[in-house]
Amino acid sequence: MAKLIEVEERDLNYIFGKNKPYSLDVYQRDYRWSDEKEYKIVSQLLNDIELRFDNNMKSNRKNQTSDLPKILKDVEENFKAYFLNTIMLNEQGSSTFIVDGQQRLTTILLLLIKLYHIGKTNDTGINIPKFIGEKIYNEDMASVKYFKISNEDRNSIIKKIFEEETIIDDEITNITQANLKGNFEIISKYYDKYFSKDNGFDVQKYCYYIYYLLEKVLIIEQVIKHKEDVAMIFETANDRGKELEPHEVLKGMLLGVLEADVKEECNTIWNTALKEFFHLDKNYQNVDEFFRTYFRAKYADNQSQYQNFASKYHRNLLSNDKIIRDLDRSNPARIEKFIKNDLKFFYKTYLEILNMAKSGADIGLESNFANEQNQQMLLILSALKFNDPEKQSKISLVARKFDQFYSISRLTGSYDNNDMQKLVYDLNRQIRNKNLSEIPAVFDNITVPYFQEKGIPISSFNEIFDYKYFEKTRIDGRFTNYILARIDRFLADILFEPTHAHENLHYITHSGNRPAYGYHIEHMFARNEKIYEQFLNEDGELDEKMFNDERNRLGAIILLKGNENIRASNDIYKDKFNSYVNSGFLWNKILTDSINRASINSCSNPIKQHFKSYSPDESGLLPIEAINERQHLLFLLIEEIYKF
Repeated sequence: MAKLIEVEERDLNYIFGKNKPYSLDVYQRDYRWSDEKEYKIVSQLLNDIELRFDNNMKSNRKNQTSDLPKILKDVEENFKAYFLNTIMLNEQGSSTFIVDGQQRLTTILLLLIKLYHIGKTNDTGINIPKFIGEKIYNEDMASVKYFKISNEDRNSIIKKIFEEETIIDDEITNITQANLKGNFEIISKYYDKYFSKDNGFDVQKYCYYIYYLLEKVLIIEQVIKHKEDVAMIFETANDRGKELEPHEVLKGMLLGVLEADVKEECNTIWNTALKEFFHLDKNYQNVDEFFRTYFRAKYADNQSQYQNFASKYHRNLLSNDKIIRDLDRSNPARIEKFIKNDLKFFYKTYLEILNMAKSGADIGLESNFANEQNQQMLLILSALKFNDPEKQSKISLVARKFDQFYSISRLTGSYDNNDMQKLVYDLNRQIRNKNLSEIPAVFDNITVPYFQEKGIPISSFNEIFDYKYFEKTRIDGRFTNYILARIDRFLADILFEPTHAHENLHYITHSGNRPAYGYHIEHMFARNEKIYEQFLNEDGELDEKMFNDERNRLGAIILLKGNENIRASNDIYKDKFNSYVNSGFLWNKILTDSINRASINSCSNPIKQHFKSYSPDESGLLPIEAINERQHLLFLLIEEIYKF
């Protein structure tokens, strides 16, 4: 029976001594080793080699001279080996491809480059260009160097590292390049310190270390004999790797079945996507989130299927019947079509939506982003089709409808996180690939029963805009920051007046822990003995329940920027009045009658008839009836914003 894999024990001298570079197939993952994670894998590798080397130097060393042949003989005959791990290769014609193990081989290449630099700088007696240089690169007759691990994404950075050139941030376009630069800096600092001796250089230690690294650090080399087995073995070997991300396995599963020319085209599309995601946050965190969201949007019909995409979502290619049908790996044409069409369209749309949400280009997207309702992305991708001519309209409508439902559920006290998630499962299934005209009905058919179950007997969504459902709306954590800012934006739109609420909604919603520059909730009815007198019971005592119920109603709350609410937190209305006037919020200026009169006169929205201001009474207090009246005005403003 023919062997599937041949296995040999190799030292680094053999692994890096071959006269041709190792290549990385297009579906290989990025260079992901980094000390930025909890497990500092680069430093750990250096420390592991150091521990074994130092033990050998202490216990097994026989030679005490600096004679190179004696050092080499001492290492070969007396030093114990260190098993580093395994690598998996596939030889195709004149090329040798790394199937598994490129992380450690790339890191060792960086080690060799630094040791090369040290050897060139110091007189060691070793022929550095030949003995170490030839482990780093091959050189053709035109003196062009080809590094032993060759890949388009990394060659330019490795060349700069080898030639000791400065690498500027703008040259870093992906995580591989970032990790090459960062890891070499770690390695460089480590070796500079490790070989120092009495403010000088320990030549003998360096020579022993070089021979030990190349002769006694061992790797198990596994060579896959047949090209057609590579994708299957790559998938199996890497699906359990510590450093592997699901999108990297997915890439191998899909691109591994394509022919060379098509594979190269699809690889270009895939790598372009990775670069765009990298520019977003300097890592690939959003790549897996994109694929997870996309597959859920298109293939999750219930809670169980939704949860199956939570971690190693790529495994659904082997278990989800619809994915097996659409991404049939026995039919490479379907994989090619997916990558060139759906993947390209949907990843670009995903990034576009993220940018719009963060920049405030669409109020619905920005609102859901501010409230961290990230399921809007799921529902938007579900509704969209490939090259959807209604794309922009669908994005805006789905975002607005989701914001409408979420905000109204919070304002009416109907919000329940678990029930809302179940509702999202249904929305995701029902909204999938729907036309723009069908989307409002899908939302209403699912959200109306939700409110009915919460005790709000409506038969259509807009019936919920009845003051009786909003009369008791009260302070609700960060959401209160959001809704007051959203109301102020509406007022700014109809009055053509400036407001602090035009700042980023996400920041306004979440900046409460920043006293100097954040946005904070202000109770207009503070804990003050004079104010307590407005909330006495029949016995002339403070009615604590009435006081807390009323002061926490939305009509008794305003938004302030900075530390104004801290400086005047327990003052009466008269003493806070000027702070409210100068607060930069129109909702507060309605209270204090400080909006430009010309702006009100030119406003065409009839809601201005309900604006009412309040002067301090004889005791300097805000009249208690202001709570009910402002609560009702808030309802009218909310209706203007959310009833559509």
